[in-house]
Amino acid sequence: MNTLVFAVMMQVASTSFIVSTKAGVVNFVQGSATVKAATVAKAGQPIGTGPNGRVEILLNPGSYLRMGENSQVVLDKVELYDIAVHLVQGSALVESNGFTKDLPLTVKTGNMNIQVIKDGIYLFEDGKVIVLKGKVRDADKGFTYGEGYEISDNQGYRVQKVKTFTTGLELWSRQRDAQIASANINVAKSLNQTSGVPVGSFQDVWLWSSLLGSFIYMPGGGYRSPYGYTYQQVIPYYGGGYYGGGGGRSNGNTTASNGTNNNSSNSAATPPARNGYRPILTGPGAVSSAAPSFSPAPASSNGGAAIGGGGGGHAGGAARTAGKSQ
Repeated sequence: MNTLVFAVMMQVASTSFIVSTKAGVVNFVQGSATVKAATVAKAGQPIGTGPNGRVEILLNPGSYLRMGENSQVVLDKVELYDIAVHLVQGSALVESNGFTKDLPLTVKTGNMNIQVIKDGIYLFEDGKVIVLKGKVRDADKGFTYGEGYEISDNQGYRVQKVKTFTTGLELWSRQRDAQIASANINVAKSLNQTSGVPVGSFQDVWLWSSLLGSFIYMPGGGYRSPYGYTYQQVIPYYGGGYYGGGGGRSNGNTTASNGTNNNSSNSAATPPARNGYRPILTGPGAVSSAAPSFSPAPASSNGGAAIGGGGGGHAGGAARTAGKSQ
């Protein structure tokens, strides 16, 4: 799991925000659905789509649950270290990042409890899962299956190797990832032109893109999604150039290397708003206005961003959020 704690803050009205420290934020809705974007689905709440409906739900940072039409899911567990999804009917696709054998994502379909244990793409239908990329484990039988396998129990338990194919749901999922990756690049380049950005607040987090109208993933290092799209991280900028913990970039135009830094621990007064947004750091049980100060960068085409995120890196940490200044 990428992080044990994260928080997302989004503007749902001119003066109100929603904050969530669990999985279940509804990130995108298309067509008919029982939920609205910019809301949080609670544990046990049915989430449904109608004809031509599509819903995208945030899991842990970098992972998505995308529902097909005429489908229903229930999030049985929403703690970030223990997420469980029940596909009641229809189809759903998981794009996963950071789930492991020790901290899997559990998906119930039919009578099967399938655990996603590797980054990848997984298509679930009534009583069936197809591993398009990655690896799953049957939680009841203990067997693991890799790319190209279909496991089903709708006509008795059966495992078979299948040829790859593309469904409408998978095409839409790929399109969403392409859009999110493109927005990530734009936002990262803008932030990487700003001196003194509190880098730890932008690593391994969800970040609101007003241009896309949904949250996007900002990785804590070099990252390529299961669909093959490259994402860019935010790297400290120190006036004369970038520092990336062993690899840098010039003018933010090349892919960031996978490195770490200690810049996020600095403290100062609450910085001025950048492009109309003001970062805020929070810790467990308390809200702090302390954050590294930074100077505004030239406006870019990303349309601004309100940060929602979690403890940087893969070991967890304090939640970090930011919202649009009023």
